[in-house]
Amino acid sequence: MGLLGRLRVIDQLASNRRGFSLSVGSKSTRLADLNIDIERKVSPDIVATVFHLPLRSEIFDTVLFTDVIQYLPFNSETQALLELKRCSKKTGRIILSAPNSVALFTLLDPDRWLFGNRPYTLERLSGILSRAGLRVELATTLGGIWEGIGLLAYYFTGYLLSRFIGREMPYPLMVAKLADAQYDHAGKKGYTIFIVCSH
Repeated sequence: MGLLGRLRVIDQLASNRRGFSLSVGSKSTRLADLNIDIERKVSPDIVATVFHLPLRSEIFDTVLFTDVIQYLPFNSETQALLELKRCSKKTGRIILSAPNSVALFTLLDPDRWLFGNRPYTLERLSGILSRAGLRVELATTLGGIWEGIGLLAYYFTGYLLSRFIGREMPYPLMVAKLADAQYDHAGKKGYTIFIVCSH
């Protein structure tokens, strides 16, 4: 997976933000001061759902919500974003990412048909953000076909094999390097949409 590439992009987007940061359900926990997840097994600082964050209002300068929105129940995105907005300062930023449905290879993404992952268009995400009272400051699409190929390879070899032998199989390293490198180049058909938004 292009996880390192995505983390690099998220780090760059968040780097000009100083202050207190929150990561909600994101794999990018190393980039935040406080980490919240619904799954205890990922060892978050707080176990909670994005729909009811046990936090005061307006305390975070940066909120990371990366690679999460596509797994929320259908039509609940606005509710989640309103809760993230509540926790972020008026001058704060929310950084989110989601799979790009314009990218042809998202049709092949096993996450889509195994786990209910829903890709988005930039226009659809912008509409959801607008309904939550958020303004898009920056939007870009990054990543490429190696992300899709890598996910297919991982699910059909690593994931299935790990079920039979009872231990985690590594992601194909060469494919991971190719996928990560594609996060250095923007394009309308990139695999992942990244958005920085504000109040």
